[in-house]
Amino acid sequence: MAYAAAAAAAGDRRRLPPPISSPTSDVVLSESDSNSSDDGAVRRTALEDSIFSTYLQISGRDSPDLTKIRTFLASAAGRGPLVSCLICLERIRPVDPVWSCASGCYALFHLVCIQSWAQQCSHRPPSVTSPAAAASATSDWHCPKCRLSYPKTLIPRSYICFCGKVDDPPADPWILPHSCGEVCDRPLRGECGHRCLLLCHPGPCPPCPKLVNSRCFCGSRDDVRRCAQKLFSCNKTCSKPLPCRRHQCTERCHEGPCPPCRVRGVFSCACLKSKEERECSEREFKCDRPCTGMLQCGKHSCDRGCHSGPCGDCPLQGRRTCPCGKKEYKGVSCDTDVPTCGSTCDKMLSCRIHRCPERCHCGPCVEACRSVIIKSCRCGGLKKEVPCYQDLVCERKCQQVRDCGRHTCKRRCCDGDCPLCPEVCEIQLALSPLL
Repeated sequence: MAYAAAAAAAGDRRRLPPPISSPTSDVVLSESDSNSSDDGAVRRTALEDSIFSTYLQISGRDSPDLTKIRTFLASAAGRGPLVSCLICLERIRPVDPVWSCASGCYALFHLVCIQSWAQQCSHRPPSVTSPAAAASATSDWHCPKCRLSYPKTLIPRSYICFCGKVDDPPADPWILPHSCGEVCDRPLRGECGHRCLLLCHPGPCPPCPKLVNSRCFCGSRDDVRRCAQKLFSCNKTCSKPLPCRRHQCTERCHEGPCPPCRVRGVFSCACLKSKEERECSEREFKCDRPCTGMLQCGKHSCDRGCHSGPCGDCPLQGRRTCPCGKKEYKGVSCDTDVPTCGSTCDKMLSCRIHRCPERCHCGPCVEACRSVIIKSCRCGGLKKEVPCYQDLVCERKCQQVRDCGRHTCKRRCCDGDCPLCPEVCEIQLALSPLL
């Protein structure tokens, strides 16, 4: 696929108009052209100074991140290590339309090469069986270098500058190739709200150089720092109150929430009947003893487990009904049994088909539903009236051949899902010759 993409891309680039010569084009300088070479070096130095001037005015010094950007600049301008398209393996000239992986590795590719690559990746046959996975496999394409996935809607359609503001940036010898020459103005990393101050450039934007008032993680020290480094630790004890509200954090000034309180002590359970030695962060626990506290009625005890607070109202107080729930009684004490109403119970039985035919009664309904219904056996060869709780099984033996292909099932009233054959195979294996 990569070879086909490279061939198609190379054919497309052959049809492009001849490149416009510029001082940054790939030319070979002889010794007699030393003066023009010196002028080009001076011009390139002035170009780099103009790109970084605004950033250096604020930061006051160079940073390690600018070194990486200078490398991208040298490559894009045709100096330093030669930049080649990883698809067609040909050198990228300053006048060639390019595409940059601005979301991942920032590598440069010929525009026609990456278009052909993306089209072939997004239309490759899926190797998965799931419809959802197949849809995602045919709608995404990836960067040839860092393998970062892009949706099909982001296949490059035009040649744009590095900062993305200008289509078809002109080949100007006084600005960086593939650049619009304007301020980058892309949002900086960290979502600080500031924007890049460099001129339109390849590679990632540098850290934010602006000075801001910041506070350490624990909040005990204020300082003026670079915006990209505004989060810092004062290396003092955190001393923030822990969630237990009894102790303070003993860790050094740190980012994020404080760790759980590790102070050990003897704590009581929720019902105050047992005590255990635990860490402060686990001081709230429940024992295995029943509560046995008195409810508000003063006649019944609490049947809940270990808990905090009052035991609550008696569930037998207030509205009382007969066991089947059809008749309501008012003013009945919680220690008095409610009489039955004499009507049919009519509660749903365990079969979930019939209802209890008994009169209103205390306790659970009968477990075995004795209503007579017509049932079919498992193999479907017999129908008969039987009680609802009873399974119907006929005496017919299954004649279906098992997986072995030799023996029949012979199971009584088989439902068609025959088990594996338990018979011994007894087929003699062929002996392989010794090597």
